[in-house]
Amino acid sequence: MKKRIALLLAAAMTISMLAGCGSKEEPAADAPASTEEDAEAPAEGGDAEAEAEAPAGDGVAANTTGKVAFVTWQSDAWHHQTALITQQALEEAGYTCDLLDTKGDDAEVLACLENCLSAGDYTLVIYAGNVAQPDVCQRLMAAGTSCVQYSTELEDNKDFISTWICSEYDLGYLVSQRAAKELPENANVVLLRGVEGYSGSIGRGNGFHAALEEEGRDDVTILEEKYLKFQKMDAMTTMEDWITKYGDEIDGVISENDDMALGAIEALQGANIPVGKDGVLVYGIDGLYAGCMGVKEGKIQASALQSSDAYAEAAVERVNKLVNGEMKATDYEDLVFDAAYIDETNVDEFIAKYEKLGLAQ
Repeated sequence: MKKRIALLLAAAMTISMLAGCGSKEEPAADAPASTEEDAEAPAEGGDAEAEAEAPAGDGVAANTTGKVAFVTWQSDAWHHQTALITQQALEEAGYTCDLLDTKGDDAEVLACLENCLSAGDYTLVIYAGNVAQPDVCQRLMAAGTSCVQYSTELEDNKDFISTWICSEYDLGYLVSQRAAKELPENANVVLLRGVEGYSGSIGRGNGFHAALEEEGRDDVTILEEKYLKFQKMDAMTTMEDWITKYGDEIDGVISENDDMALGAIEALQGANIPVGKDGVLVYGIDGLYAGCMGVKEGKIQASALQSSDAYAEAAVERVNKLVNGEMKATDYEDLVFDAAYIDETNVDEFIAKYEKLGLAQ
């Protein structure tokens, strides 16, 4: 079943130690905000042998240690933040949480999951990647470990592995709706896209186009859109090319993340083109510290984010259910979290939160 979860702001949390797949290490410095960079790859079918091991009936009883593995790309700013906030929330609830680093490599995701299986004492594994990993997840669940894949929705997970996501469509729709309300008549805009074929980019792009259409902005012309894998420097270079090609004809920039938006802003400022209410209007997604500072300074008109706090609260709730016997290791429950909108009216509260978390970088 699917539930829609509203944004909840968590209490103040602190930075803690990161654990790699095989050893403990210090937290990596926050990298520029981005998302999974590779297009989704299909995973092969389930492990029949593991399936045979799983008892019939109500499913496999969960391991009740209250121990969680959070398997993700720790050098990605949003994933890093989400892992830390989830770890802190779990520890405050009396559980333990190991952070495992995939380095953005799906082969490392599999290696980390195999290590969790070998450890044999995890109640819950939460992981991010572009592959559903059904074989190892089936073996984990047969051994009493519940599995959740977060941030990416894959067909291979359907009715099998729990999926936790934020609506990518809503992320794109919220910022484009703001753009539709304030872009000048007959505006020319450019779109900075993420990864072609990636579910997040598909959803955000659909949201962009839908908001412009629903707001009746058929006068807006999209001059060009380009997939840049969420990279700031690539966005800066592309924007420089567009400035050369279109000059001051560009009225707006709509970006799939704040980092690319900030790259475009640097290119515009380098060409002495004003940015903000008196110049080119720029919109982003991610709502991390750098993007929020862009909103605070008036360079980015609006951003949107998927709440790390929502994922953390969902993790605590899932472990509670598993430990208390309300869920089995083989049970699945898909969750869809609401996107949050950030503009000049509420950006200060997000900045204050990042500063308290030690993520103001």
